[in-house]
Amino acid sequence: MEKAVSCPFVYANGHRCSGVVYQVRAYGPDRGNGHIDLADVRKFRLWCSDKNDHAGAVSDYVSKQRMEFYPDELVRLGI
Repeated sequence: MEKAVSCPFVYANGHRCSGVVYQVRAYGPDRGNGHIDLADVRKFRLWCSDKNDHAGAVSDYVSKQRMEFYPDELVRLGI
């Protein structure tokens, strides 16, 4: 059984989102097979069960940035 991962989104008032991550997309170089090797991942984009990509919380560009993480950031967050 997989463990649910808490959404890392933090609202402007400092409260954390109560949702969980339900989808992840990795960004990095495609080696031609449609997949990205984990070692080559540059960024991850997360979607939340509560608010999807949190686009309504702040401007679209800022919300997009808030739901994109570098691999070392996710490690630091315990994800």
